[in-house]
Amino acid sequence: MTMNNKSVKNRSDLIFGLLITAAVTVIGIIGLIFHEPWYEEAQPYLVARDASWYEVIFTIPHYEGHPPLWHMLIKLASCLGLSYELTIKGVQFIFFETMIIMLELRSPFSRVTKALLPTSFFVIYHYCVLSRPYAMLMFAGLLCAAFYDKRREKPIRYILVLVFLCLCHSYGIAFAGGIVLADITGDIIRKRSIGKAVSGLLGNKKLLAGYIALLAAAIAIMADIAPKQDTMATHLDRHYGYFVSLLLCLFFIPSEVFVTSFSSDASSIQDEVNSIGEIIGAGAVSLIIWGIIFIVCKKRKMLAEMIIPYLFSALVMSIYAYPHHSGMFLLYVIFVMWTATDKEPIRLSEFTDILKKIGVSERYALTYVVGIITLSVAMNVYWDICSYAREISSPYDNAPAAAEWIKQNHIDGKKLLIVWSDTDTNIYPDAPVTLNAYFDKNLYYNMEGDVAYVTHIKADEAEAEADREYARSFGAPDFIVCPYPLSTNVMKDDIGFEGEYIAEAYSGVAYRPFKDKTDEKHLYFICTRETYKELYGKDYEIPSYKKG
Repeated sequence: MTMNNKSVKNRSDLIFGLLITAAVTVIGIIGLIFHEPWYEEAQPYLVARDASWYEVIFTIPHYEGHPPLWHMLIKLASCLGLSYELTIKGVQFIFFETMIIMLELRSPFSRVTKALLPTSFFVIYHYCVLSRPYAMLMFAGLLCAAFYDKRREKPIRYILVLVFLCLCHSYGIAFAGGIVLADITGDIIRKRSIGKAVSGLLGNKKLLAGYIALLAAAIAIMADIAPKQDTMATHLDRHYGYFVSLLLCLFFIPSEVFVTSFSSDASSIQDEVNSIGEIIGAGAVSLIIWGIIFIVCKKRKMLAEMIIPYLFSALVMSIYAYPHHSGMFLLYVIFVMWTATDKEPIRLSEFTDILKKIGVSERYALTYVVGIITLSVAMNVYWDICSYAREISSPYDNAPAAAEWIKQNHIDGKKLLIVWSDTDTNIYPDAPVTLNAYFDKNLYYNMEGDVAYVTHIKADEAEAEADREYARSFGAPDFIVCPYPLSTNVMKDDIGFEGEYIAEAYSGVAYRPFKDKTDEKHLYFICTRETYKELYGKDYEIPSYKKG
């Protein structure tokens, strides 16, 4: 190819990448506009807004379980004086956009691959529309992939992005460690000598110093997020033990990323009980996915890179993970395929040749390979359509509408009691906490520490009794805020106050999509008949669907 032809091709690839980026950006903006943030988006904002810098960096990470970078960035953004939604969506959009730019304008993939990657449910919806650190994590991982090939020649930038990856998420620490160990192990395997590999590493003093600095940074970050004895997450009950959870991470999650939809994001991987048929089906699909990765990595002598990075991530995910964390496997796949492509472009013939060796004709071999890709893309596009349709047609969370009702009726000046769990006075339902993000103070008199965010500190019996006594000192509340009306009985029994709280002063329902599934979330403001009449000037009538 002449230089002129190369220039034309590069210009053509650039235009193609820009067009895909523009299209994906428009879709993402539409999603962000219609999306109502929920608790997991409000909590970091409330922490960033109300906690001190010291607390954000050194105290709260022990209870949140993640490095403080996301909170720090939101805290910086909140200084601009923007609204809650503009603040979190603005930070989210920056990282989503950089993630897409990396995929479309920096990755070594073919045009077809670049066009198909954004169709992933995790790329175009979950890590786009929801303002959480996962787009930042993906961006950091893609930077690592981009700099991996030149890690020995330019080690400083490579180490810096690995540190960035560690700062994004607890999974990022594991993934970064897996990448480094895979690099060293892979070098030993390829050179067939530990001595030669160690000698080569010792000879590159900048890379060696970088790995030592990375280890020190990772240890410091892990010390910063290590859970305290009273961290709520360390006391949760789980249906599956660690080993079963690890197997699910290895042989269930891959299928859930690309083809199947057996999980609901309302339950963690450790808690959701899938049928035997679902587990077997997902396992079979996962084996095919692992087979594809193996074919690519074996040819390029990258088996260590294939095994270690995701294994390290899975070791952490097996402790605590929800289905939305499954995108970590997608990041791993993109990383491995990116670094493999830097060695040698990936072609369909690599897979069809395997099938032809076992007697499949070339025509059917190509049909099988293309069919697998088409099935995966079709499923992800279907999930995207379901999720965006639900976002546009229904509220994702009740908080924005409830906040408007509160402001119109001046409810924020009333005594609001938030329902707590019957097992822990520091555990509250999501939607009421999310409401705090729309006000400049904590709305509820019985939240732990009178802060607007959830501390995630488990209350012992002495603390729980102190919480009850403190709540009793306020007397009967004006409104009890809860996810279902009967939960008001928990508070009356636990605290004890007069009044028959049966009137639904406000009720709202939200629909939370995950792929093709939807979880309903309810929010109620319950009061007495007398309070209801004062508010609306009429007697409360029990809804017809509750009569009889």
